[in-house]
Amino acid sequence: MAAGLLSACVGAGNRPMPLAESGPVAVERAGISYIADLQPLERGAVLAVSREGAGFTYAEGLEAKRVAEQFCASRGGRVAPASFGHYQGGAWLFKGGCA
Repeated sequence: MAAGLLSACVGAGNRPMPLAESGPVAVERAGISYIADLQPLERGAVLAVSREGAGFTYAEGLEAKRVAEQFCASRGGRVAPASFGHYQGGAWLFKGGCA
């Protein structure tokens, strides 16, 4: 039955949702511990960057982006070029994840 449902989705021209490329991963930058969490979206992925302990503030987007760049570089990629990031609840989210 599952194979039939899967083939029905593929036959309809829909792409399956991409698998998560990682779960929460510890990243250290300048002696500070962060968490990078790359998760799938319906189209593409989102990379959430948070700091262990105290969360980021709105003014720390550049630091979060540097952590995201380090995370993506460790996987042979870079932060998706169109991803400006947005602040949400102590974390910075980069839609598109790593390119």
